[in-house]
Amino acid sequence: MLDSIPLIVAILSFGTVTAIAFVAGQQVWMQSRIQRRLAVPTDGSDVRAPKALNAFITRYFDERRFGVDDTLRGKLRRELIKAGYFSNDAINYYIFSRLAAVLALPLLTYLLIEAFVPATRLGTPLKLGAITIVMLLGVLGPDAYLARRRRKLIQHYRQSFPDMLDLLVVCVDSGLSLEAALDRITREIVKQNRALGSNLMMLGAEIRAGRSTVEALGSLADRLGLDEARSFALVLRQSVELGSDIGDALRVFSDDMREKRLLRAEEQANKLPVKMVFPMACLIFPVIMGMIMLPLALRVMAVLPR
Repeated sequence: MLDSIPLIVAILSFGTVTAIAFVAGQQVWMQSRIQRRLAVPTDGSDVRAPKALNAFITRYFDERRFGVDDTLRGKLRRELIKAGYFSNDAINYYIFSRLAAVLALPLLTYLLIEAFVPATRLGTPLKLGAITIVMLLGVLGPDAYLARRRRKLIQHYRQSFPDMLDLLVVCVDSGLSLEAALDRITREIVKQNRALGSNLMMLGAEIRAGRSTVEALGSLADRLGLDEARSFALVLRQSVELGSDIGDALRVFSDDMREKRLLRAEEQANKLPVKMVFPMACLIFPVIMGMIMLPLALRVMAVLPR
C-alpha cells in the first residue's frame, strides 16, 4: 500500500488542478458570453460552447432526470442568478457539482484514510463516521458556497450602488431619458463592478425585448437582493405613475444612499476596537509581557543560589 501513495497523491493533485482550471475557464467563458449577448443586440447568430464536457453535463445531468420540476427549477434558477450565475446550463452544473461532491469526497476520504492511517489505529466505526461527515459536507457544501457568494455580491452591490445612482443623476440631468441613461451608465459600471454591470446588461436586454422599465427594474431588484434596489425601483415607479420629475427623485435618493454608505463605513470603523481585543489579548500582550518579564526573570535566576 505504501508503494501506491505517490501514485494516489499524483492522481489527486492532477484532478484538483484540472477541476480548478475547468471551473475558472467556465467562469471566464460565461462572463464573456454574457457580455457578447447583452452588450449589443444580437444579429441572430447563436454562440455555443465547443466544449465536449459541457455537452456531457447537459445530456446526462439534466435537472429533469433528478426530480427537479418547474417550480423547483425556477427557485434554483433564481438562487443561482442571485449568486451571479446567469448561464442557461447553471442548474445542470449545480446538480453535477452536488453529485460529484457527494460521491467524490467520501471516496477521496476513504483513499486518504487507507493510504496514510494504519488500520490498527482507526477502527471501522471511526472510518464510517469520518466518511459520513464528509458526505454531509458534500451535500451542504454547494449551498453554503452559493450563500457565501450571494453575501459577497450583496456587499459589492451595496458599495457600488450609490456611484451608479450618481452617474444616473448626471445622465438624466443632461437630458437623457431613463432608458438611455441606464444604457449609458452600464459601460461605466462594468469597469467598476462586473457583476452589477452584468445585471444592468440584463436590464437593458429586458427593456429592448419589450418589457416595461418599471417591471425590468423590479426584476433587477429581485436579482440583486438589495433593499436599496427595491427602494430604487419603488421610487422610479412612483415618479413614472405620478408624473413627477425623475431627476429630483433620483437626486434625493442618491443623497440618501451616500449618507447610508457613510453610516455603514462608520459602523464598521466602530466595530474595529472590539474585533481587535481578541488578537491583542492572545497574540500581542503575551509577547509584550514576555519581553518585559524575561530580563527580570534572568536577573532573578542569576541572583538565586544554584
